[in-house]
Amino acid sequence: MWKTTIEKFNKYPSQQKVIRKLLKLGLKVGEDKKIYCNDVEINISSLAKSIDTDRRVVVSTIENILQDNYLRKIFTNIQSAGPVLSNISEELGLGVIEIEGDGQQVGILNKVTELLANEEISIRQAYASDPELSNIPHVTIITDKQVDGTIIPLLLKIDGVSKVSMY
Repeated sequence: MWKTTIEKFNKYPSQQKVIRKLLKLGLKVGEDKKIYCNDVEINISSLAKSIDTDRRVVVSTIENILQDNYLRKIFTNIQSAGPVLSNISEELGLGVIEIEGDGQQVGILNKVTELLANEEISIRQAYASDPELSNIPHVTIITDKQVDGTIIPLLLKIDGVSKVSMY
């Protein structure tokens, strides 16, 4: 899915880093040549620093995006998905299940949610990394309560699942 987008920057590895960061965070490029998280402007120097590059590289990447119709349509319309609750789950009394596996295997999330439903565990949030942007594809599921560890072996039996962590 992202292959075409990232390949457009094959000659510019530093700009590829910018593209990957924008996609990973769901940051958009404005027609005004600024970077946004939804409607909040992101400091270009701070973004550059976060990927260990110069702000000029970010500015050049923005210019390249806005000059290409395909990239412009993607990056001027992308939106951030909002907060991931896993880091504050304990404070909120929620459970977290992290599952690593084969990003190309069809139906992993379906089987996981079916298993949780059978155990009468409600899902508050689910976040799956994009297998083309993550070295280790994973899904993070936040549940309405702490989940008993006895479910781990059942999750590991799902085709394509290689690792399960809970907290």
